Amino acid sequence: MKGTYRIMKNKLRNLNITKNRMRVALLLVLATSIIVLAPAFSTSARAGSFSINDVSGNYVWHAEGWDLGGTNGKQSVPLSAVGIITYTPATGTFHVDLILRVDGTNLHNLRDGTYTVDATGHGTMTWLSGSGNVKQIDFYIVKGGAELKWIDTDPPGTIELSTIGTMTKQ
Repeated sequence: MKGTYRIMKNKLRNLNITKNRMRVALLLVLATSIIVLAPAFSTSARAGSFSINDVSGNYVWHAEGWDLGGTNGKQSVPLSAVGIITYTPATGTFHVDLILRVDGTNLHNLRDGTYTVDATGHGTMTWLSGSGNVKQIDFYIVKGGAELKWIDTDPPGTIELSTIGTMTKQ
């Protein structure tokens, strides 16, 4: 009788351990689901919640891309940039101070322009180049305004072939 009791006691203990393991596994699955889905409900993921006020103050500008240049001005040459940009939402304007490197040559570039932001977090910046050409980039607000991811959207025929970058709030 004692042997049968001991066997039954061990089976019940093993059954409880198995039940506890299942509970822990289900809790882990639930916690993982919440963690994975949480960004979808964050403030930066909600449509209709952005305005020009979400882009303000100083950002570090970083860019990489391709320009026209070379010996005949028609070859693809590398372009990179770093600088500081200041956004002023009250006037919808920005000021940028960049150090550019185009085809191995360093250039200093100061520019002022205007910007807009729509409710989806999409923004557009426009300014005049040193040669008087209209320049434009489009960006999206990410990480709750801590970063702007952008791409060059100049009109066709400009010297900048393709440039992308990130602006990081300071």
